[in-house]
Amino acid sequence: MTTAKVLGWLSRNPLLDPETLLGAAVLACLVLLACGLASRLLGRIMRRSSGLMARLAHGQVDETMLRYALRIKTMAVYLAGGVLYASLVPGLRLLLGTVVASAGITAVVVGMAAKSTVANLVSGMAIAFYRPIRIGDKVSIEGEYGTIEDITLRHTIVRTWEAKRLIIPNEKIDAMALVNYSIVDTRTLLSLNLGIAYEADLDLARRLILEEVAKCPSIIPPHEAPAKPAVRVIDWGESALNIRANIWVPDMDAYYAAKAHLLESIKKRFDQEGVEIPYPHRTIVHKQVTTKPAQ
Repeated sequence: MTTAKVLGWLSRNPLLDPETLLGAAVLACLVLLACGLASRLLGRIMRRSSGLMARLAHGQVDETMLRYALRIKTMAVYLAGGVLYASLVPGLRLLLGTVVASAGITAVVVGMAAKSTVANLVSGMAIAFYRPIRIGDKVSIEGEYGTIEDITLRHTIVRTWEAKRLIIPNEKIDAMALVNYSIVDTRTLLSLNLGIAYEADLDLARRLILEEVAKCPSIIPPHEAPAKPAVRVIDWGESALNIRANIWVPDMDAYYAAKAHLLESIKKRFDQEGVEIPYPHRTIVHKQVTTKPAQ
């Protein structure tokens, strides 16, 4: 059906005549309703299609890509509805024709005015396609540790460990360096630095540390970890023998839980077994200078 036939049919109905204010308002409501229904229907189809593909591939559909595709779909549906409405209303149809006729100039003006928005949209597409980060990933970004909560058309939302929301434009996050603890492998090495007195029994301290590590509920069991827990001397400090315990944990949440647990349990065990954790020591040499009496 051509636009002329649609306009002819609408003009015969007073409530839908786009040349009247009432008709234009009613038509706008109908277009919005139709866009909403079409967007919801397409969304259901996309979700069911993604579920079917996941079952066929025996895998899991990437939530990041699906959410971004649904948002692009919504934007495209309402943009098409806006163009359709503009082509039916005489005043807007004239404006639309002018915009199309001067497409080059319009593109430049719109591009300059919406430079940031377009850049964020393109960067969001790149993030959704290449997936350096995904919804649910644990990341360290802008000096904060948190979880990627959502990636919208314009910005990325990070939920920090303090339950704050860090809002970062997609253009910025696409250009910055960040640490993703969830991509490829979530396992993380916990390096626990400790110090004991030079007079302390090193073998005893090592045994106590490994015993406390074995009791920790947040670590990867030794038979499943890339390497067994190990305690090694790393430096001779000014007042302490510096040692390091390397332990594998399943993810960054377990990293912080294991670190807090081990620091407390090792301190209590050292106190029980008499392993000294020294304070900084300083040796002060006082020289007494004697002066000869003047002749």
